[in-house]
Amino acid sequence: MKTLITARFDRNYTDLLETITTDYEFAGYGVTGEKMSVPQMKEKIKGVELLISEFEDINREVIEAADCLKIIVCCRNEAFASVDIEAATEKGIPVLRAGGRNAIAVAEHTIALLMCVSKNISLTDHLLKYTDQLTNVQYNDNEGKRAETMSEWSMDPTAPFALYGGGPEMYGKTFGQIGFGMIGREVAKRARGLDMELLVYDPYVSQEQMDYLGAKKTDLDTLMKTADFISINCNVVPETVGLISREKIALMKPTAYLVNTARAKILDYDALYDALAEKRIAGAGLDVYPVEPIPAGNKFLSLRNVVLTPHLAGSARDIVGHQTNIVLTDVKKILAGEKPRFICNPEVLA
Repeated sequence: MKTLITARFDRNYTDLLETITTDYEFAGYGVTGEKMSVPQMKEKIKGVELLISEFEDINREVIEAADCLKIIVCCRNEAFASVDIEAATEKGIPVLRAGGRNAIAVAEHTIALLMCVSKNISLTDHLLKYTDQLTNVQYNDNEGKRAETMSEWSMDPTAPFALYGGGPEMYGKTFGQIGFGMIGREVAKRARGLDMELLVYDPYVSQEQMDYLGAKKTDLDTLMKTADFISINCNVVPETVGLISREKIALMKPTAYLVNTARAKILDYDALYDALAEKRIAGAGLDVYPVEPIPAGNKFLSLRNVVLTPHLAGSARDIVGHQTNIVLTDVKKILAGEKPRFICNPEVLA
């Protein structure tokens, strides 16, 4: 089976690849770090039976130029971002995806954002490194015996202990999980590991499917009113666009924190900014934005009660290994006449 691999590929899985094919070529993004153009792909796809891609645009032109293509693999959670699934379906070509390849990475990043903002880790790190607000400062109580004590903190009202301490523990708090798919479950698992109570909003998942984590299924309003920490981890579908609206944000406790590592379209960013600026909620962690890269001068950059990362949650060095294993396992299944785990157009197998 002639195979073209333009995705990043973990060479530790070469033996698994060679149970599928020994006629393979690496090219494109996975080799150079730059996507091949559509004209390049149209030329390269000729004679290829199995395509394993990641970021190359596999559009209708490329699919129509393919003369032997039997399987398209996209090493992303959302294959439609790179592959014209409708065009592939019209030609009877199954499209596989790497479902859950970065679920662990996103889950860890989500909890990290919440810890950073609620415990003022990022803010005080910045103040120590890039300002003199916390360095070379003389506090009123730093004299006498206290001055001789090593590693003692100041109780002065202008000292860090008073200004930036006192953030909440996560232990025993209520964690609200919006979306209980592969990523949402990994986030909830980690929240449970921190001994938080779990509330989950996901109309497509039953209570029984949440029982293994001791989570409680609830409606969105109850979650927004009750949770101390809220994580958005649902997909963008018509029902979730604007789901976390100004009205929903207004339900949050003044001590609550919100994190979004999903997609910007789910959340009203103007409403969130107002709530943060007016201190109507305690803080937020954001990894996704309505415009990316986030423009210089964006209003969120001026807030002290928000931690921002530039769409990094789904990135980790381990992901290449995850996606390689996931997609090769599914290719083996489809070649054996079995139903693959992650297929975008199962109707072509009927």
